[in-house]
Amino acid sequence: MRKWDEVVKADGTLDDHRIWRREPMYQGMNGRWVERFYTESGHSYIFKPLTNGESVDREAWVNRNVLGQLPEIAVPKLLVASPEGKGAQGWTIFEDLGPLHHTYRLENAQAAAKQLARLHAAPVEQWTGLTAQGPKPVIEAIASDVLRRRDEALAVLAGQGLPVSWLDSEIAPAVLDGHGFSVKRLVLSHGDLHLGNYAVTEAGRVVLLDWEHAHRNLPYWDLYHLIDMSHPRFPKAMPTEDRMKLLETYMDEADKQGTSWAREILVREYAWFAVIFSLWMLLLIESDLRRGGDVWTKEGLLRQREETATGLTGCLGLLENHG
Repeated sequence: MRKWDEVVKADGTLDDHRIWRREPMYQGMNGRWVERFYTESGHSYIFKPLTNGESVDREAWVNRNVLGQLPEIAVPKLLVASPEGKGAQGWTIFEDLGPLHHTYRLENAQAAAKQLARLHAAPVEQWTGLTAQGPKPVIEAIASDVLRRRDEALAVLAGQGLPVSWLDSEIAPAVLDGHGFSVKRLVLSHGDLHLGNYAVTEAGRVVLLDWEHAHRNLPYWDLYHLIDMSHPRFPKAMPTEDRMKLLETYMDEADKQGTSWAREILVREYAWFAVIFSLWMLLLIESDLRRGGDVWTKEGLLRQREETATGLTGCLGLLENHG
């Protein structure tokens, strides 16, 4: 194809005079669109501008410096990116993997869990350019916010018909000061691996997408996003039995990678992490509903609230059996 810099204008948008056609794929939080575009030769590519508060520089850096050294992680190939420092005018172009499917299926989530275990086994200390800041506050700050808004949190729990007594247990303080996690192993974290950020190709290959939030964190962060994080655009009901199967899949693969876990400890600590994160998510969803949804539909938020409440109940059940 022609030179890449001829396809993108100086303002970081596609030049319609240099491509055959384009089709929108999804809209980012800032209103900009990720698009599939076609050249005169009939080849297609994925154009991704800055779609959120992060920088495209981080995703390009992760693709070049981290994922390039981890061939066991299935990702779309980065073809080219704008020069560093372009800010809101930054962009990336990826290979087009064709139609991608995001419907939840256990076997696909298990394939993603195996890739997480491989990702988490990578020597994170060798990538000094990775920060410890993800797309949301760290779990200690989340626990602090939940405790600060205790009355509001209790009202949200009661409004969803959820148990409230656990909020006065040791869980939140243990997560807040960190002693609830016996192994403080920071890993290379994808950062935002909800159902919309992994997909299945037409050939059945599970790929991990959108790496702009990659950072260092506890492994529970990625596990929570994979298993119990809900999303307004991507429906997902998490069966109780699937939650344990996904944790077991992750631990089995971690064993193979030489990063074994004490299983009862990981399950318990995951549940502690997840109930705090889920309660905080319920608070966020209530705020979104009061504001009218912003970029999300009311129907999507109501479904997300229901899924989050159900997930919280499931994680409390984990604590009953593994606490």
